Amino acid sequence: MPRQLATLVYEVPESLKETIKIGSYVNIPLRNKFEEGIVLDVSKKEPSYQTKEIIGNIFDQPILDKWQIDLMNWIATYYKAPVWNVIQLFLPPKIYPESEIKKFEDKYDEKNKHFALNEKFKLTKDQKNAFEKILNTKKVSLLHGITGSGKTEIYLHLVEKYMNEGKQSILVVPEISLTPQMIKYFQRIFGEKVAILHSKLTAKKRSIEWLKIKHNLAPIIIGPRSAIFAPTKNLGLIILDEEHEFSYKQDQIPRYHALDVIKKIAELKGDVKIVLGSATPSVESYYKAKNKEYELIELNQRIGTANLPQVHVVDLRLEFQKGNYSVLSDLMQDKITQTLANKKQVILFLNKRGSASAIVCRECGYIEKCPGCDVPMTYHKLLPQSTSHKPSLICHHCGLIKEVPIHCPTCESVSIKHVGAGTQRVEEEVHKLFPNARVARVDKDTTAKRGSFEEIYGKFKKGELDILIGTQMIGKGLHFPNVDLVGVILADIGLHFPDFQSSQRTFQLLTQVAGRAGRDKTAGEVVFQTYMPTNAAIEFAKNHDYRNFYEYEIKQRATFQYPPFENLVKMSFVHKNVKIAEEEARETYEKLKEILPESYKLNIYPALMFKLNNKYRWNLLIQGENPSKFLDQIVLTENCRVDVDPISVS
Repeated sequence: MPRQLATLVYEVPESLKETIKIGSYVNIPLRNKFEEGIVLDVSKKEPSYQTKEIIGNIFDQPILDKWQIDLMNWIATYYKAPVWNVIQLFLPPKIYPESEIKKFEDKYDEKNKHFALNEKFKLTKDQKNAFEKILNTKKVSLLHGITGSGKTEIYLHLVEKYMNEGKQSILVVPEISLTPQMIKYFQRIFGEKVAILHSKLTAKKRSIEWLKIKHNLAPIIIGPRSAIFAPTKNLGLIILDEEHEFSYKQDQIPRYHALDVIKKIAELKGDVKIVLGSATPSVESYYKAKNKEYELIELNQRIGTANLPQVHVVDLRLEFQKGNYSVLSDLMQDKITQTLANKKQVILFLNKRGSASAIVCRECGYIEKCPGCDVPMTYHKLLPQSTSHKPSLICHHCGLIKEVPIHCPTCESVSIKHVGAGTQRVEEEVHKLFPNARVARVDKDTTAKRGSFEEIYGKFKKGELDILIGTQMIGKGLHFPNVDLVGVILADIGLHFPDFQSSQRTFQLLTQVAGRAGRDKTAGEVVFQTYMPTNAAIEFAKNHDYRNFYEYEIKQRATFQYPPFENLVKMSFVHKNVKIAEEEARETYEKLKEILPESYKLNIYPALMFKLNNKYRWNLLIQGENPSKFLDQIVLTENCRVDVDPISVS
């Protein structure tokens, strides 16, 4: 790929030939100054051009092992990414010398001491069987357990076993800020043996955690997808919790998927156990399990006496017909009243921020759009970051904030109103209907400050709040024993998105959110409000029926030859000039038509979000077996963004 950032070639002076190795951290001359670099390869073949000499080693030992360099090269090749972008995944903000480790080494004098979980963490019969099955297979294990079935306790025992064997474990979670429960749980049990890696740590803290892991002082590593690049020395186990989550696919260069990288790590390091856990596995993973590529392990019962919650579906069309224009249906209001009377808690879920979806003129149909992204702007009655305390419009793609127009810019009508509902609107309605309830809202607007999510989470956990309103931030793995009711304000919100993953996303989200109800002694209840009550994803989520959803969805994938039946590569051509974006896409389309075999499919189309941040986007989609291999045969412009194995084709 000609656009990849080239590596630089230096000569190793005679005095350093014994100490310079692959992975060495060195000083080099670059232009008129000195820089730091990492040795990616050592060759005895002299180049035909003149080279400068490496000045010297910064540390005695390499900072990256050979397996890391090999993984780096694989990511760059497979995902068509410049090496420079890839190498940054493996390095901390600052590289401290090994002497720094002595400052806190005393904490780990007992690092090799045997650790034993106490009796309260004893596994049930089903959990024990799953635990043994994981240990006895050489395949990737897919642990499919319904919400509340005790997957976390199995993780706990696996980590303990590998730690007592002197091996490190990595527990990967979707988003670190949204999983405080999991982190605190492991820290409370294992203490200083746990290292946390994520971007919200200070640069020094991240660097120290990286150093602890590198020197094998932290047997347990927890973090989001970036944690898989931890410099482990004796890795034995990688757990990918909520394996279905789309956040495991990076949306910037390099556009890697954590699961594929994990499998490559296991291949390079050897003898690494991989466990994928989910109540709603991805169609691709379940397909591999059904076809014996993965070991399928299923937990079908909740821990304790609680059953899965009863789910009610409300047809919002009927609510409108009977004159209920509230965002809460009559049934939802009745269930909230009953739950609060029983001194229980409520979660209300809506995957949309703001007070309304858009500003629309009811006279001429004008919609207020972002000029840079060409999408409707969201109405916010009050933005936390605003000092004006006035209603505002915000683009949730580029961040543009505008004042709300008083009259229509097109026809001058004053009948310009906000339509639809967001989390702010739901909060207002709840305060109006339940004035004595203690209410909090969780979305990106209310949790922008560091620690704000944890604060709200803590209050709800302690029972200091009655109703929690939020986006998908509250739908992931949280355990609140006192929640008896979960309400989904608009269950079909993701089904209108034209993408092959839409049905799966909706089913997974609804099932995960519903799983927050009745996790103690009572089963709890769930209310889905929807305009599409007979949609397959909603029907299957209502019945907690993953297997039949999978059978339905896999047939849809087979019909259109989407993954897992064929691989995809999406190429997006992005430019401020709409003609240039389209011309480059069409030129590349013609080149690919000449080299692709007839069995491959090739499509060209404008992106769903055609204009974003003042740039236009045209897409090419290749379907077939390993289609990325053909990209090396053509020259791509600097305006082309390649996404191998995309999770969205729109």
